[in-house]
Amino acid sequence: MKIQVNARHLAMSKELKKYVKRRLKFALGSRFDQVQRVEVTLSDINGPKGGEDKRCQMLLKMKGQTDVVIEDIQAQVHTAIDRAANRASQTVTKRLDRLRHKAKRIKSAIQDFKQDKRDRYLEEDFDEYAFALGGH
Repeated sequence: MKIQVNARHLAMSKELKKYVKRRLKFALGSRFDQVQRVEVTLSDINGPKGGEDKRCQMLLKMKGQTDVVIEDIQAQVHTAIDRAANRASQTVTKRLDRLRHKAKRIKSAIQDFKQDKRDRYLEEDFDEYAFALGGH
């Protein structure tokens, strides 16, 4: 997983960049191999005015999935990063669970189809055998 961190109207330090990467790796945990790339943009919306104006926007590019955009706005940039990382984790988990569930449904449908096909062949064979013995 590649993590790219950008800043707009906000001072970007090495420590802040490290924090974002560490936080994302922790939040995504064992699922980080399903994410190809994460683009994080940190920005100060209102500039020096203050208030809840620190935005953390994450764009997650997953294998075989549509892109996921997560945004959080807080008074502190670290809080925005934490909340966005948590939501990224939840979203990735939910998408992977849906994929697994869909795969199980497809596999089950295929097995049911194969079983129905086998049952029909057995019935046809039985009918032919019964007819040959003089049954109707």
